Amino acid sequence: MLDSRLLHAFAIVAEELHFGRAAARLHISQPPLSQTVRKLEALLGTALLVRSTRSVRLTPAGAELIRWLQRRARDEEAMLRAVREAAGGSAGVLIIGLTPSAACSNLSRVLFAFRQQYPAIELDLREMSSEAMPQALRQRHLDLGLLRPPFADADLAPLPIYSEPMVVAMRRDHPLAARRQVSMRAIMAHDLVGYSRQHSRYFHELQLAMMNATGMSARIVMESMIPTNLTLVEAGFGVALVPASLARTRTAALAYAAIRGPGSARAELVATRQPGSANAAVDHFITIMRQTPAHAD
Repeated sequence: MLDSRLLHAFAIVAEELHFGRAAARLHISQPPLSQTVRKLEALLGTALLVRSTRSVRLTPAGAELIRWLQRRARDEEAMLRAVREAAGGSAGVLIIGLTPSAACSNLSRVLFAFRQQYPAIELDLREMSSEAMPQALRQRHLDLGLLRPPFADADLAPLPIYSEPMVVAMRRDHPLAARRQVSMRAIMAHDLVGYSRQHSRYFHELQLAMMNATGMSARIVMESMIPTNLTLVEAGFGVALVPASLARTRTAALAYAAIRGPGSARAELVATRQPGSANAAVDHFITIMRQTPAHAD
């Protein structure tokens, strides 16, 4: 590798095209400067300057070396700018893990606002289960995870970020469809589409708690996960307890009602991050998510 001091000395000579002025800028005498340039020429195996008693000019090789040094200087400036912007959270890459049901939250508005405010940050969105995200965060495959509370271990710095009520989804011809709000006891008089414990543990346990609060037994006719449970509701298998944000989907075929009284509950979403991570872009994203309304006006 060429000594950067040799390259710097040559760049000053090339800029001044005068050894005396270049030596003065470098705070050295002229003979050592001449020796430095000759050493660089010897290392490169070619003349870089044409010297005479009256002038100094660049050879074609010298001119090419100057162009290379200028490109390198621009690249270094760009690198420093990118590093500083990344350190400040205004550039770089932000890899976000999303539990599938998070897509029905205020996420689309958060992503839009974030991209408007931080256009230099590349977003990499990866859909995965809440159960898989902790390991992905610890292995540094993710910068940020948006997942359900039971999987948010303390070392992932969990922060409650989004909360919404659970509602009941039903076909528009269902007996409960004319009501704007219903009780859990009224819901449990009908067949229910439940959640798979294996594939949707959070909502399985949340629904179980909602049903237990009534002291009644339920008829679970089938178990699935979001959004397949809405397909089953539309097919007439039963009603389903879902996050309120899902009420924006399938509105032509389905009706939704608020749940009031014993058994009503809210679905929570938490933000988690790599242990020990200082990625400022994560903080920017969380700030925007907390400032974005749960529902569009």
